[in-house]
Amino acid sequence: MKLLVIPVLMLFISCGLADVDQAKSQAVAESLMNDLIHEDYSNLDSYYTASSNESEPLEKKIEKFRKLKEVLGPIQSFELTSARESKTSDDGGPKMELKYKLKCANTTVTHTLIIINDEGSHKITFQNFEN
Repeated sequence: MKLLVIPVLMLFISCGLADVDQAKSQAVAESLMNDLIHEDYSNLDSYYTASSNESEPLEKKIEKFRKLKEVLGPIQSFELTSARESKTSDDGGPKMELKYKLKCANTTVTHTLIIINDEGSHKITFQNFEN
């Protein structure tokens, strides 16, 4: 019986570590947006999963955000419009989808972010800007 208890406990512990917390997810998303407002690109890699950083190097991210600023204008404000948590293991496991209304100088866009618990830290795995 003791042999069965240990694997079951390990399973519960490992599953609990993958939970996604809305407050922590918002903190990551809003830190990113504050850095974008101040044009501080030094921490960009810290907001994204390791696999995201591998597929898009820091220099490419910086270039993308500078181009977005040229088109959208500087970010003036942001507001959370929705938060949706998915606890299923479908499509990569538990995740939090956050949608923000981003008011920029030239237009207003919806900034969607998908955040996961990546080895104990909340990280962005996907984002999209649309108007």
